[in-house]
Amino acid sequence: MDDIPQTQERVAVVTGAAMGIGLAISKRLVKEGIVVVGVDVNHARLVEASSELNGRLVPLEGDISDWSTHLHAADAAQAEGRLAYWVNNAGIDAVGGAHEVTEASLVDALKVLQLGPMFGCAIAVRQMLANGGGSIVNVSSIQGVAAFPRYFAYQAAKAALTMVSKGIAADYGHLGIRCNALLPGLVDTPMTRATLVGTDDLEAALREESRLSPMERPGTPEEIANAAWFLLSSESSYVTGASLVVDGGATTRCLPHERIEIQR
Repeated sequence: MDDIPQTQERVAVVTGAAMGIGLAISKRLVKEGIVVVGVDVNHARLVEASSELNGRLVPLEGDISDWSTHLHAADAAQAEGRLAYWVNNAGIDAVGGAHEVTEASLVDALKVLQLGPMFGCAIAVRQMLANGGGSIVNVSSIQGVAAFPRYFAYQAAKAALTMVSKGIAADYGHLGIRCNALLPGLVDTPMTRATLVGTDDLEAALREESRLSPMERPGTPEEIANAAWFLLSSESSYVTGASLVVDGGATTRCLPHERIEIQR
């Protein structure tokens, strides 16, 4: 999809673009000469990002659990040029084991973590069929292939995204649409740090979390963005339906987890 005529802007939609991995991906896309429609619920931070990127990021406030948000994003992209790339990155941290979740909390989590990206894929495919092709990346997680304690909803949704990616790859590959999943491990983002709030020493807690991988450090948003660009771009032109793990080697080995103690 990098051979789009120079008279037509290449445009990407990136959800969760206001900070962390989404912002890093947006910056990488802008560096490659692409206009980004950045979707996030944090409008103020989106506007800041747009200013930082000299207006090459078009801010679009919206909740990805609403189908209409993705329709608006596709329309905004087409208004800027030709929708060539779509990154379903937005997410939330949803902690809770099966014995802890409620009906409401489970539904709310899956609306954002699973249905939101599926809505994005559905709208992206429709527009890319009209455009003659495109590339989609779904940001999953290593928690989609290995269970972490008390992440009942999160890991189920992230596992689903790998199959969503395979399904789109199988259905639309002959029509010029590629779709791949990206599986980050621990990444030093605002959301990661928010999960550690309340610890006595935030940096020490992050170092402890980093023991998960043989590299003994968290990944950076920029490292994830580089992998996302590889999957989006023609550098991976024969790659579709794949799951690219970017985790510092975390999934190469097994480590013991502390058992969950439940009061009976």
